[in-house]
Amino acid sequence: MKNLLFLLFVVNLSMAQTTLSGKVLDAATKEPIPFASVGIKGKNIGTVCNENGIFEIQLKDFNTTDSLKISSIGYLAQSFNLSKVKDFNNETIYLKPNDVLLNELVIKPTKTITKVLGNKKYNTNIHCSFQGADKNFKGVEAAIKANNKKGRLVWIEDFNFYITKNLIDDSITFRLNFYTENKDGLPEKNILRQPIIFKIKTKSGVVSLDLKKYNINTNDDFFISLESLTDKINSTNFSFSGSIMGPSYFKMATFSNFEKIPLMGLDFNVTVSYQK
Repeated sequence: MKNLLFLLFVVNLSMAQTTLSGKVLDAATKEPIPFASVGIKGKNIGTVCNENGIFEIQLKDFNTTDSLKISSIGYLAQSFNLSKVKDFNNETIYLKPNDVLLNELVIKPTKTITKVLGNKKYNTNIHCSFQGADKNFKGVEAAIKANNKKGRLVWIEDFNFYITKNLIDDSITFRLNFYTENKDGLPEKNILRQPIIFKIKTKSGVVSLDLKKYNINTNDDFFISLESLTDKINSTNFSFSGSIMGPSYFKMATFSNFEKIPLMGLDFNVTVSYQK
């Protein structure tokens, strides 16, 4: 009987809903880190900080053996066992700058040619949207593979996509990510040295983002990923164009795994330049 009561207690503890809150700061400057990612790796539980580095996350269907991960591009990530942070209430978390990552730099050649990678045409008859777990859209991502030629060193000059519907009154905040490919053909490591965050108010039409100042380069294939940093987005108020020519890739929460959707494409593309 005692063993049964203990088992029920453990199950209830793991399934109970818990709210954690805190603020993420730069360990060197003590300044807030905007839009840092917060969540449980491998599960559909996650969120992002606001512009002031403040977060609140609802945890349910978790185990105390799970880890809460907090990360941001350009910083060393931190992980905390949930058994130790289940009482986080306005906690302050410091992330250390990743100096090795920030110092990496490749000089672009003076003579280059350009090419568009991704889906070049916009099919406005197909409406695609973000897929969020439990109606939470902060940190969810949608991606396609760029199909860069292996061994070709390219610089990413701009990013483009087509909004088919935007019924949101306020501006919408996004983060653009570029990933390497893992052994299973899925997005893995972010190749950026600094975050690319932008806001839009476009109701319908092409959105273009100039990326030249970021000096993004890679000599392999990569994924183009758009991440929502707002909880307002859903299929009824926001969509972008896509195609029937897949595949595409979706991530349901900040640190969940990407899932491949074979029969669906997204109209994302980038202009790249490479040496003549």
